Amino acid sequence: MQSVIELHEFIQKAEKIFGAEEREKIVFFLSSNPRAGKKLENFGGIRKLEWKDDPEHRIYFHPGASNLPLVIISIFRKHKKFVLDKIIKILIHNKIR
Repeated sequence: MQSVIELHEFIQKAEKIFGAEEREKIVFFLSSNPRAGKKLENFGGIRKLEWKDDPEHRIYFHPGASNLPLVIISIFRKHKKFVLDKIIKILIHNKIR
């Protein structure tokens, strides 16, 4: 299993959409399967995952590496526009803090 960092944006949305227990299942699944989902081309390895209980939302994360933790970034609706722009803003905001 891989270490996981959950960004605040993900925690808030996951608990609202799925609840705390399901959020923990998502974190466990990703820590055990860091290459799950689909890799976004030309976006530094960020991946998106459609969680089995909610096909309307996508979970965005970076799988990390052998010496880096997996980072769960956020959740967006399936057809949300400008998702990549929003991901960049979230990552910049978390870096500044």
